[in-house]
Amino acid sequence: MASCNTRENAKLKIVIDCDAGIDDAQAIVIALSQDVDVLGITCTFGNVEVDQVIKNVFKVLEVCGRTDIPVYKGAHRPILGFNYEKSLYHGRDGLGDATDIQDPNVDCLQETHAAQALVQIVNKHPSEVVIVALGPLTNLALASHLDSEFTTKVKEVFVMGGCIHSKGNHTVTAEFNFCVDPEAAHIFLAEFKCPISLVSWEMCVDHSMEWEFFDRYLSVGTKRGEFIKKISKKIKEYEGEGPFIDCDPFPMCAAIQPQIVLQEKLVYATVEVQGALTRGQMVVDWEGKLKKACNVRLLQKIDLKLFMDMMLNSVK
Repeated sequence: MASCNTRENAKLKIVIDCDAGIDDAQAIVIALSQDVDVLGITCTFGNVEVDQVIKNVFKVLEVCGRTDIPVYKGAHRPILGFNYEKSLYHGRDGLGDATDIQDPNVDCLQETHAAQALVQIVNKHPSEVVIVALGPLTNLALASHLDSEFTTKVKEVFVMGGCIHSKGNHTVTAEFNFCVDPEAAHIFLAEFKCPISLVSWEMCVDHSMEWEFFDRYLSVGTKRGEFIKKISKKIKEYEGEGPFIDCDPFPMCAAIQPQIVLQEKLVYATVEVQGALTRGQMVVDWEGKLKKACNVRLLQKIDLKLFMDMMLNSVK
């Protein structure tokens, strides 16, 4: 069994908060292929139940030979406990229902709750930790209520979530990560005082890729590449005739390589928590009518060639 010991260095410090679907796995593999220090991975419900998320994270860490990275179990439901519909995109197990991947050894799972771990890690490295949030924001919202200074001590948060033109991918107007726990997303945008960089659903759609690239990405033939290929087989079938749309790797790449961002906009944003048709919708004050300070940097355009290079290099 691989060692549970962690490693310390002076590199860019990252914590990954995820719900371990297929694109979460892609993003984790990207992080582990770069010269950064992943201080921990915090798990939340989302694409699948949190216990399955933990298994999926360990599957990725095992294939990458990085079970030294601490993994923490976090939120198992939204803050208000509402039920939600899971996406079929990731399969029943979150990783494409691949039958030829063994269950991982989860003995290294930490006892500390993910929200507490976020506070502890950030307090140990104030103003140094970048959080890359790839799922519902429940763990981050809980952490903000455990320590009143937590949100000022985080260096930056990169988020995959929300939609800027109310063109939802889960409900009529809402993106999945924000929609399944609107209260958490509302708390996050209202209370975090550190810089927030956000990749919206529309940005992902605007940066779709050809299936030729997808096929190249899955044909590298390395151990990592074969793992990504196994979990990704159903993506083309699910997306049908449209282009290849990816999500979670975008905020990860932006966090690691800032030059990938070609266009951005500072805005004030919040989340609707009461609307019958708009619950979970991110509301962007494009014209400044609310007279509130900007709290979000929207990533609008990225260097797609550099992004695809990072994707390919992560599995080589």
